[in-house]
Amino acid sequence: MNDQDRSSNTPFCLLLFVKNPIPGTVKSRLGRSIGFEAAAALYGCFARDLLFTTQQLGIDHLIFYAPAAAETAVQDWLGPQYTYLPQQGDDLGDRMAHAFTTCFEKGYGGALITGSDSPDLPLAYLQHGLKALEQQQVVIGPSDDGGYYTLGFTPETFTPGVFADMPWSTETVFEQTLQRLQSCSVHQLPTWYDVDTLDDLRHFHQRLSQAGAQTESMTFLQQHLDLLGHDAP
Repeated sequence: MNDQDRSSNTPFCLLLFVKNPIPGTVKSRLGRSIGFEAAAALYGCFARDLLFTTQQLGIDHLIFYAPAAAETAVQDWLGPQYTYLPQQGDDLGDRMAHAFTTCFEKGYGGALITGSDSPDLPLAYLQHGLKALEQQQVVIGPSDDGGYYTLGFTPETFTPGVFADMPWSTETVFEQTLQRLQSCSVHQLPTWYDVDTLDDLRHFHQRLSQAGAQTESMTFLQQHLDLLGHDAP
């Protein structure tokens, strides 16, 4: 089991939520600024860049995709080496709760869940999250917009109540989630950044430029600097 060995002697996994990158159905806020075709193309880059990072965790990846009929298209986009499962549930909370339940039913001893809104998320943050899971802590990583970029549970700490009747896509999601976890030992990771708006995209490009990152997202943006506006570096 190599890197997957944990104190519980069961492997951990990463739960990645994605949508088939059809223009107009992903990154709609960004699409209204840069065009839906460009936003969908960037979304495709975001997920692949994040996977390039998370593969270094040495744990299984369970990719929960939507819509349910898109499995072939999503596998062609991200590769056949992952486990693919359709998202199930009426809202985001239901779908995330189902994902955790599914992975624990498969025998995993802990899981971190994330999406592709933070494509340059540092590997070290997720590594720290896995270490906290080993200590039976709940893991949460706040995003700068008031949500969170990751949440982690073991079967023993799983708290599905954090997903019920949550006002998703609001700036209170992180704080409300923390309130619902008051009875748990919570490990809070550093804040990171989602890329949902044109301003977010400009800051993202600036971070990649300063880091000298040669990612798919950076390649796309360098080829389409006009999307960032005339003052882009």
